[in-house]
Amino acid sequence: MYCKNCGAQLPDGTKFCPNCGQSLSEGGPGMSYPRMEKPSTYLVLSILVTIFCCLPFGIVGIVYASKVDSCWYAGHVEEACAYSRKARNWSLAGILLNVVLWIVYVILILIGVSWVTWWDDSIYYTTACLL
Repeated sequence: MYCKNCGAQLPDGTKFCPNCGQSLSEGGPGMSYPRMEKPSTYLVLSILVTIFCCLPFGIVGIVYASKVDSCWYAGHVEEACAYSRKARNWSLAGILLNVVLWIVYVILILIGVSWVTWWDDSIYYTTACLL
């Protein structure tokens, strides 16, 4: 058994945590499983996505990232983990969308350059044959 307040491991049957003094009454709020590590907020990633990649996806990532800490410190561990995953997913989706758009852009530029090159060659050969 672990103390929810300080995370110290306790022997079974203790009523109070010897480390912090938290009441561990049966079924009470003091009993818990081992403390998890606080999930990452991905706030920096979301801000970078907002600035450099995709504004709408980055803003959604920032909104979810800002909710992680408040849920974690309120004791809503599952909700904090869910917000952390959502912030990460929205930020990564913004990066992926940006990469896909750049690839499409480069392909379109290459198609345009090759089309102009082909078009110019055909005009050159047509006018050369006429003279």
